[in-house]
Amino acid sequence: MAETASRIERVERLRVSDSVAAQLTQLITKGVYAVGEKLPPERVLAEEFGVSRSSMREAIRSIEASGLVSSNHGVGVFVVSNTVASQAGSDLLVFEGFTVPELFEVRRMMERDAAGLAARRITPGYASELQDILSRCADPDLPNEEFVKLDFKLHQTIAKASKNGLLATIYGSLEPMMVKYSHRVIDLPGRREGSHRGHTKIVDAVVAGRRRRKSFATWATGAPESRQTLITSSQNSLGTPSA
Repeated sequence: MAETASRIERVERLRVSDSVAAQLTQLITKGVYAVGEKLPPERVLAEEFGVSRSSMREAIRSIEASGLVSSNHGVGVFVVSNTVASQAGSDLLVFEGFTVPELFEVRRMMERDAAGLAARRITPGYASELQDILSRCADPDLPNEEFVKLDFKLHQTIAKASKNGLLATIYGSLEPMMVKYSHRVIDLPGRREGSHRGHTKIVDAVVAGRRRRKSFATWATGAPESRQTLITSSQNSLGTPSA
């Protein structure tokens, strides 16, 4: 009896997201979703699998870590391989043992806070530099190599504009990983266009923060009629609350 028990391995309880990830992996490796094809939206996939959107999102992160798909915010999730990467020396390892999901978790935290600080502290010089980078990235003839470099430079400039030297230094240390990942996905359909649209929104928001500071500085020191003009302008742009 003891001998029989020693041969039995405990059955692990799979999470819903793991089951979904396993099915998606099969669909991709069997060619149901071909390399280069865009997956249906998260909401649609969640309905088809009969799971919550959070479980669906976790499943997509899982197969992204295995090197099968690549997520591009605002554009979608694309199949980049029909072969699951091995854990040793695979595309799962972006740089020095860190994975794509880990890289994106750190990026989201740092870029969000950097943009928030930059919106309050950016100087005219940094604002002009960001606009220049956007202008250069908008050139359809710009080589992908240059686009990738400018992509990182834009985010690095926002980090510098935050006027937090430590934040800028830490963000700069991500350059090898970010550039390596960007080269891997830059040729995906809509990648550059989606990235540029996202960059434009970020820069507009950061620069708008500076414009608001300048406007309210004028309001604080200007004549009463100037203050009323600014208030009226703000209400018109934001929508005056109904009574």
